[in-house]
Amino acid sequence: MFVINAGFACRAEVFVLANGGRISGELLNRQENPRKQYIVKVPGEGQITLAASQVEQVLKRRSEEEEYDKIRPAYPDTIEGQWALAEWCRQKRLPLERETHLKRMIELDPNQIDARRALGYIQNDGQWITQDELMIERGYKLYKGHWVLPQAIELLETNAKLESARQEWIQNIKRWRGWLGTDRDSQARENFSDITDPMAVKALLLNLHGDRSVPAKLIYVDALAKINTPEAAMGLAVVAMEDPVEEVRQTCLDRLQTEKRPDVVDYFVSKLRNKKSSNATINLAGFALGRMKDPSAVGPLIDALVTTHKLTIPKAGGDGSMSTTFGNGPGGKGGGMTMGGGPTYINKQFANQAVLDALAAITGVNFTFDQSAWRRWYAAQKKTETIDARRD
Repeated sequence: MFVINAGFACRAEVFVLANGGRISGELLNRQENPRKQYIVKVPGEGQITLAASQVEQVLKRRSEEEEYDKIRPAYPDTIEGQWALAEWCRQKRLPLERETHLKRMIELDPNQIDARRALGYIQNDGQWITQDELMIERGYKLYKGHWVLPQAIELLETNAKLESARQEWIQNIKRWRGWLGTDRDSQARENFSDITDPMAVKALLLNLHGDRSVPAKLIYVDALAKINTPEAAMGLAVVAMEDPVEEVRQTCLDRLQTEKRPDVVDYFVSKLRNKKSSNATINLAGFALGRMKDPSAVGPLIDALVTTHKLTIPKAGGDGSMSTTFGNGPGGKGGGMTMGGGPTYINKQFANQAVLDALAAITGVNFTFDQSAWRRWYAAQKKTETIDARRD
């Protein structure tokens, strides 16, 4: 890096060079236009000429810098004088000049504590050492402004590459989505069908959740199913529960039921067990588990055959509405209370038909909504399985 007279020059401008260096001095050929070269007078160095291509930027000096050049000679070259000038520079926000005087204090007295601390030194085993030197000694490396261990740098760079790949897929899929329904429709569909890169999952899911076009959504579903990673499968499971379009939900389940997926089954079971799940959500989860046909879901399905939900009934004459939407299944017993003349809250039991259908599909038996009968049967099955396991 090329730097001339960075310390005490009487500067008019700072010339930032293309190679990263800086030159401080006075521009002599200010009127030249168009600019072909810079003729610069550098105090103590004479006159130099720079081609215009060598200079990236010309920075004007601050008034504080001009004042600094004037007052600097008045401060003696002593510990006290250099400290006073360093403090003046700190107040005027001249960090490079301040550092120059702090370093001069250390030259005058290597153990000068104020200067050492101001420059970031600490004592380590009786020796003055900078924080940077200490971190290097401990095996850390400076990476994008932070001290990290080499193995962490490798991980950060790997994650950065992965995120870059994900962002590239976001752009690709956005572009191909724009081709659908145009003269490039067939090319877009072919591109989607050729996706196998797991890095595309995030982009496909973003579009699947945000796109209103059902045909486009079905294309994303097929692409995710082809990728078939755990992340892609879980994304389809979420859409199977949340998408407002039945065809999209059904298609997700069509793709998911082709193989055993314990993590997906656990997700649907969590919806059954969640105390905040609505009756509609429980029936959707029950339907999904019926399609998955995983025996591990039998116990949770029995528990969810009949569930209780709080309904909000608005005050007579008010403009409120029902706060909970309920799915299929006959109603049951309920009771409620009124809160201070406001809306009425009642607890109501619901028998969940989709849950019963799932149990029947998985087990091959049907005890309707009699949870006690289901639990007796299930306990007997577990007992038989244990006896058979011991015989084996």
